[in-house]
Amino acid sequence: MHQRADKGTILVVDDDPDCRDLLAQLLSRQGYAVVCAGNGREALECIDARAPGLMILDLMMPEMSGWEVLERQKNDPRLESLPVVVMTASGLVDNISAEAIIYKPIDVKALMKVVKQLSHA
Repeated sequence: MHQRADKGTILVVDDDPDCRDLLAQLLSRQGYAVVCAGNGREALECIDARAPGLMILDLMMPEMSGWEVLERQKNDPRLESLPVVVMTASGLVDNISAEAIIYKPIDVKALMKVVKQLSHA
């Protein structure tokens, strides 16, 4: 990230527009600024444009998956300090490099607790 991360900004990355919109509404109501992306490529562009303090990342997406974003993050010193909450419907996430994993369907209370912890860390 070129500029300093804005802890009050959360990047929501999901190819499902309904899920993205719902999360954006929930987070906005809690006072967060929300930026949305529909795939990993858009997410990386958003990160370059406005350094978020937290990324909520779906794993299964077209064009560039969440797995690819995480791989890129590991190898890019500009991205390595960005906390990530992974969202997935899959149970196959043993060796994932993220601060938290939220399983779909999303438990909103659990997600908000994790977001609050990570955005104020």
